[in-house]
Amino acid sequence: MSDDEDVEAAAALYAAAQLEELGVLRVCDRLLELYMRGGLPVGGTGGAAALLDGYWLGRAERLAEAERRELFARAVGPSFEHLLGRLARVLAVGDDDAAIGWAADELEASIDRNIDDDALAAAALLRPQLGDALAILSDDELLNAYGARDPWQLTEQLARLELGDPPDFVRHQTLAATGTIVIAWLSSHDRAVTEEVADAARTWLAAQSGAGAA
Repeated sequence: MSDDEDVEAAAALYAAAQLEELGVLRVCDRLLELYMRGGLPVGGTGGAAALLDGYWLGRAERLAEAERRELFARAVGPSFEHLLGRLARVLAVGDDDAAIGWAADELEASIDRNIDDDALAAAALLRPQLGDALAILSDDELLNAYGARDPWQLTEQLARLELGDPPDFVRHQTLAATGTIVIAWLSSHDRAVTEEVADAARTWLAAQSGAGAA
């Protein structure tokens, strides 16, 4: 059985992979590039500037996009998501303990194979990287400059303006939130299928079916 740390890392990496698809880190890197060139509509001494300066200074401790995508493909890629889909389907029904146990064991085996020391170390780097990026995207000065109400709207606007690649925000946010709940359920001691878990499984399946089933 996977230990709690491995399951927690798998859940965090799965959520991070969905945020990657939203473009959170790419957008933040683009904001930093604009800031360094003097092309960002914020002051040089405000909160946004301080956050961006800190982001620049910490660049050596962050994972590059190629490294992140390689990690996601290995640890929580298509085969992992296929097994997550199997587990979600039986949890959504919740009345077949044998099927639930088998699907849970299969997903745990994937976690055992792929959440190694390197993946754990990468997950530890990604947490503050994502936290710093979301802090920048939540800054009031930046939100006001772009007329955005929250970091998600700002990310969506900038993905369209700067990257030309607007993602399906609702879908990836839903997959991140509900997938994390289903994966974390593996660490529950009695593995009771609560209504929260069943609802998360059903919602995950509905979101995933929007672009093909797992």
